[in-house]
Amino acid sequence: MTLPTAAAPDEAAVSHCLLDVEGHVLSAAGAARPYYAASTIKLHVLVAALRAAEQGMLDLSAQVPATRTFRGADGRPFTLEGDHLDPTHPEDGEPVQVRELLTRMIDRSSNEATNHVLALLGLEAVAATIADLALGATRVERLIGDAAALAEGATNETSAADLATTMLAAVRPVPVAPRGAPEPLLAAASRELARDVFGAQQIPVIATALRDGVRWGSKSGWVDGYRHDVAFLGDPDGAAVRVLAVMTAGMAPAEADRRITGLVRTLLPDLTA
Repeated sequence: MTLPTAAAPDEAAVSHCLLDVEGHVLSAAGAARPYYAASTIKLHVLVAALRAAEQGMLDLSAQVPATRTFRGADGRPFTLEGDHLDPTHPEDGEPVQVRELLTRMIDRSSNEATNHVLALLGLEAVAATIADLALGATRVERLIGDAAALAEGATNETSAADLATTMLAAVRPVPVAPRGAPEPLLAAASRELARDVFGAQQIPVIATALRDGVRWGSKSGWVDGYRHDVAFLGDPDGAAVRVLAVMTAGMAPAEADRRITGLVRTLLPDLTA
């Protein structure tokens, strides 16, 4: 089954954004350009879910019945099938912990888990996190596979700059500067959970260019015509940690991976093999 996603890109493009530990831009090209986000939206969903848990609005220890059926923008149920499915996901009705849904959403990019978390949260919670981070190119407007929402023009998109900003805020005590709040976006326990799930990533791209011994965590995303990755590189508690986001369009997967890993080697020679 073909995933309902977005129109194929009409040109090849590569954008990147590299941030230091304080969020200063070390290197960027086309970093503000919006791309269809593919599974990188799961980064924003994770951060929104952790914030909801901190506010007592989501219980990460709760057991919920697994499902592949969700309500679309037209109010009708739709069921994920074919390319959407993760063969390791619990069968419908089997109990699964909310914390496990967050892990599956990131480490194996489970669409079932992502939609389930969005159903528990609501798209409004993700929009609030996007606003608090002042992300200029990010829109999370629909569940994955919601053909009705896609037909209405709803999309999920982001930029390399927004991905890098969100990853840094997920793993470092970054203040919510746009609102003037001195508190970090996430509490220490939430940042530690985020680091763990990013570090369990089963589908890395950026990390394939790193030398042994470099700590990293990432969230990749891909559909036909688009391939992206964002990663923290180094000890998140150390002064030398950096965050790199690379987004590509209009390339075959092997070429996109070559361009992404080539940027890693060019921008971060001290970390690469």
